[in-house]
Amino acid sequence: MVRKRNVPKRANFLVVLLAALIAACSDVSLGPSIAASLEFPYLPAPALAIGDSLRDANGLAAPARAIVRNQQGEIVTNAPVRFFYADAIRDTAVFVDSLTGYIVSLKAFSGSATTARIAARVGATLQAIRTVQITIRPDSVAHTGSSTIDTLRTTLPDTGRAAASANSSAALTVTVRHVEGSTATLVPNWLVKYELLRPANPTNDSTASVFLVNEARTVSNIDTTDASGIASRFVRVRSSRFPASAAVDSAVVRVTVSYKGLPVKGAPIRLVVPIIRKP
Repeated sequence: MVRKRNVPKRANFLVVLLAALIAACSDVSLGPSIAASLEFPYLPAPALAIGDSLRDANGLAAPARAIVRNQQGEIVTNAPVRFFYADAIRDTAVFVDSLTGYIVSLKAFSGSATTARIAARVGATLQAIRTVQITIRPDSVAHTGSSTIDTLRTTLPDTGRAAASANSSAALTVTVRHVEGSTATLVPNWLVKYELLRPANPTNDSTASVFLVNEARTVSNIDTTDASGIASRFVRVRSSRFPASAAVDSAVVRVTVSYKGLPVKGAPIRLVVPIIRKP
């Protein structure tokens, strides 16, 4: 006859308590308010001017933003994200408000640096970094190249990459500068907005008869100036729909560069692209 072994009640209690603790920890790690991932998708603009805060395409001061998700992939609202200047050990040229995410360029870099790293952090382990260019403020913009824009002669059929290029205008190019006395300095990494006034397409809808594209013929109405202070966009025409007749028509584009929400000298620029249906 085999006797049953008695398990002390205290041992049973400890086993139950341990199981409960494990379950509780599992629930916490999977909880809807627990951060599992951090996304720092972009900054409002690629550059900010020395002595100013980071601003969006409309010239309005705009903070950095990060997205926190739980293990279910859901956004954790009101997550305690903190922002800071990741290059603070290098210099004190940039200030970042840790709570709001506003970024200010206090002064020019003393060395050869031209970029600042901005970090977003939640908890002790989740961190992401974005880079912003520090540049001189823009105060003027001008159309680059000939004052007369070449006539766009459309072709049919309007299909494929070759047709997309054939039915796109020459580059509508502008140059952004900072002028101090008699010295003009090119302003890189600054946002430039393009808008179709005629045919009106304020949202740059690619299903419209006319819209704006970049050099890759991808829909885009905002460019960033290159190292030479130059930005450009192209008018893309759906040749089966515009012009409506064989007569010469035109697309009218407005180009705007702003600083602190106000247009700089020379802006906005009105550019007219003559368009004719090719026989």
